[in-house]
Amino acid sequence: MKRALGPNDRLYPMPCPLVVSGTMAHADALACAWIAVGGATPPTIVMALRKSRRTLELIRQTGEFTVNIPRASDAAVVDYFGLVSGHNHDKFAESGWTLEPAAVVSAPLVAECPYNLECRVLSEVDNGSHVLVIGQIVESHAEESVLDENGNVDVELLDPLIYINGSREYRRLGEKVADAFTAGTSVKRA
Repeated sequence: MKRALGPNDRLYPMPCPLVVSGTMAHADALACAWIAVGGATPPTIVMALRKSRRTLELIRQTGEFTVNIPRASDAAVVDYFGLVSGHNHDKFAESGWTLEPAAVVSAPLVAECPYNLECRVLSEVDNGSHVLVIGQIVESHAEESVLDENGNVDVELLDPLIYINGSREYRRLGEKVADAFTAGTSVKRA
């Protein structure tokens, strides 16, 4: 038997990237667990940002941002980026993390994150306490150390940080359980 829990903001698990906007000279970042791929053609990101965030102000000024995937071992630094406000903290100076130029957009990449996406804002939607920002992915980058022999990101090597809403925990991914687009053939009827 299932218990009704009422409407909530919980989906399990959630990625926990750092979203950066601004320029190399003046940037801010936040930890963003409310983020997902929004489509494939064009490739898009959809994220929900609280209206008070300094990073959102910079996204609105430049129309660009980057999504930077940290390793699970970097949970403390990522949590710090979510705890303090860019209105009164220089998060990069205080954390010791560094920025590097992106190839296409003005918003920088986080050097310590092994996987990065460069994005341009397509639209935004007011959604109560948050703004939904939809961005087109215009470039992606991955450290050689997280790529497999075919040049694809190996999620085990990436070891991305994930967030568990509700219990407020950071975790890492577990073992592979099946191959997508293949496992279902054992259930499919002709």
